[in-house]
Amino acid sequence: MTSNRRRAAFAAVPLAALLTVTSCGSNDPESSTEVTYPSVEFGDPGPGIGLGEQDQEITGQFPEPLHVGKIKPIGADQILGVEGDFGSLEMKVDAIDPATGKITTRVVVGPGIWDPVIHGFVGKTPDDPAVLAAEVWRPRGSRGDADFTVSTYSGNLLEPAEVALPDVARVHSRPGSNAVTSDGKYFVTWDDGLYGIRVVDLESGRESGAVRIVGCGPFTWMVGHDLYSVCEETRELLHVAINDEGVPEEAGRAKVLPEDFVSTRKTMFAAEANKALLVSENGDVFVFDFSGGLPTEPVKPVGNAGDPSGRFAENVINADGTRIAIAYTDSIVHPDSARGGSVAKVVVYDAANLKPLRTYTLADAGITAFTSMAYSVDGTKFYILGDAPEVDGEAPQRLVGFDVASGNQVSAVTLDGNVEPVAGLLTPEVLE
Repeated sequence: MTSNRRRAAFAAVPLAALLTVTSCGSNDPESSTEVTYPSVEFGDPGPGIGLGEQDQEITGQFPEPLHVGKIKPIGADQILGVEGDFGSLEMKVDAIDPATGKITTRVVVGPGIWDPVIHGFVGKTPDDPAVLAAEVWRPRGSRGDADFTVSTYSGNLLEPAEVALPDVARVHSRPGSNAVTSDGKYFVTWDDGLYGIRVVDLESGRESGAVRIVGCGPFTWMVGHDLYSVCEETRELLHVAINDEGVPEEAGRAKVLPEDFVSTRKTMFAAEANKALLVSENGDVFVFDFSGGLPTEPVKPVGNAGDPSGRFAENVINADGTRIAIAYTDSIVHPDSARGGSVAKVVVYDAANLKPLRTYTLADAGITAFTSMAYSVDGTKFYILGDAPEVDGEAPQRLVGFDVASGNQVSAVTLDGNVEPVAGLLTPEVLE
């Protein structure tokens, strides 16, 4: 069973049994009303207990016993799909088998402030961390009190490890602006309320430290416990070190960016190579190498992603930092514009020099509309998600896989088991 813990399973219990109400007289100045919502106890499934599509014997016991199974860990050969989009009250994270298109695990999480803040992890057992999400829970919309949490989902999914953030916390939710350290100990994010970096200790379940750094960010390129980012106006790369207590402190800056450097809203990271991809708004493509720490020599773009046929849009880099894929629209108008056009093709480049290696049109992928793209965990496969041709008035979603070395198609499946259309793909992360 997969469920968000805020969805209490009350249905089988009478309302009177669920609500305990005490009230003083209306003339009492200290009159109050207390409402208690008890938790429903649940147990592990055993012999004769059905889950999912299996039938279970009806015994007459009331309320019926609740049994909850544990999730299937996310595999190293899987890709993640996120159902829902901006404005959704909850979002679903699907573990997709690219060989069959089936959804093997689903986790329901809360939304971020803008984009979803979701990190999925390859696991070996059901109790390993599966999905981490920085969430905003709003009981009264944008005018009411909100809970800001960082939740790690695993096991039965009814009891996520939840860390409550301060009321002033505002996790920057653009892709690349937050990260989980490779040892799984810290969640690190740029914070819009702080104008700096906030660190959450996932082991102790508390915020461990924060530092205000105005004029830099919002990228969190993590190498161990060292964070690297940019300071656009001063043309600097920034280094922030997180000590053994989880407290961040500025450790250095290097003015190595070109004078015409322009930043962007989203970035990607090649975890195995410790390299960051930044496709700036003027099309310059930077691949920053942090494997040796903060660069000291001037950093130049490996090329420019401009294309006369259309505007560059989404971009991804594979795990070993050797391949870059950039999606292009059919219009030169910026893709964030209302008239920005639709993605018409994806070009795969050599990350060392931005040499084009392969171009995939929508027809090449067998789709009529592009949705998202991502590399596999090991970086050897490249996946494109889009709409297949309509069948009986409906367009099923098609996930197409390509071999990175040869560029040839190696798989093509229709998604099976998602509740809503998958709006974006994510690559699971590997924790040490």
